[in-house]
Amino acid sequence: MSEVLPVSFRNQRGNMLFGSLHLPETTQPQQKDLPVVVLLSPGVKMRVGPGRLYVPLTELLNSQGFRVLRFDFFGLGDSEGDLSETVLADVYNNIEVGRYVDDTLAALHWLSTEHGARRFVLGGLCGGAITAILAAERDARVDSLLSIGMTVTLASNAAKPGQYLTRAQLDDRRRRYLLKMLKPEAWLRFLTFRSEYDVIWKSLKRVFIKDKPVAAPPVSTTQPVEQRGNANPLFPKAYFAFLARGGKALMLFSERDRLQSEYEEKFAQPYAAQLAPHAAQIEQHVIPHANHVLSFREWQEQMLGFSRAWLARLYA
Repeated sequence: MSEVLPVSFRNQRGNMLFGSLHLPETTQPQQKDLPVVVLLSPGVKMRVGPGRLYVPLTELLNSQGFRVLRFDFFGLGDSEGDLSETVLADVYNNIEVGRYVDDTLAALHWLSTEHGARRFVLGGLCGGAITAILAAERDARVDSLLSIGMTVTLASNAAKPGQYLTRAQLDDRRRRYLLKMLKPEAWLRFLTFRSEYDVIWKSLKRVFIKDKPVAAPPVSTTQPVEQRGNANPLFPKAYFAFLARGGKALMLFSERDRLQSEYEEKFAQPYAAQLAPHAAQIEQHVIPHANHVLSFREWQEQMLGFSRAWLARLYA
């Protein structure tokens, strides 16, 4: 079994952050130069991830010789600090614009000073993934990104579900609405003003009105990026800065997760020309039928398989 060390360190606010450092059972000479993997908590979850998702991932990483740090951000889990928001969407929004980047950089500093770490792999699900890329922009020692369900939008518009849905999401909603037409309870909800009328209208409108061509953003990533709906303006800048210095990324998505279509329609497609020169640095997979948190074991196994193969190629 791998060795697990309880750890603690302070962030820039002075909050004590608690976590665990997982060491491989045996360390071969060639493993000493491997980067340390830091798995970052998603959303408001603790360092084990939803459904303990990070536990089998940590075991996999240890089996490949990687040291793995998992810790709780301030205000979450065992760590000190408080969250001031009263609405969960506001918490998510603040995470998406970098709330926990300083905590991540504090973790990298601690690993460097206390354990001699010189390179890092940052990874995580959803909020952990966006925190990872925003931190990677600020620390060049991060040379790869293990992203599971990268979020490229902001949660501040969550109260308006019809405003920023992607084309794929609208088509899926329309199919579900048509199936519900045979259910009396659905008509009751519609007639008593409890339906998402803006979403229903937008999904049906796509049958009759074709999408207008989308103009690509400016090629230069050093210029301010044009805001596209609720797209996160910080993501493209951070991602291209990471790629420009040679960073490698594994981008994993779940087929039944809205984040997959949001990534494609609000980033990958409009930025296709800018991404093309970095194609060899990015490996992307979609796990069929999987949901956001990879609830079933078969979905987790696929995530682990993609991660195992990618890391083996990258750090043979």
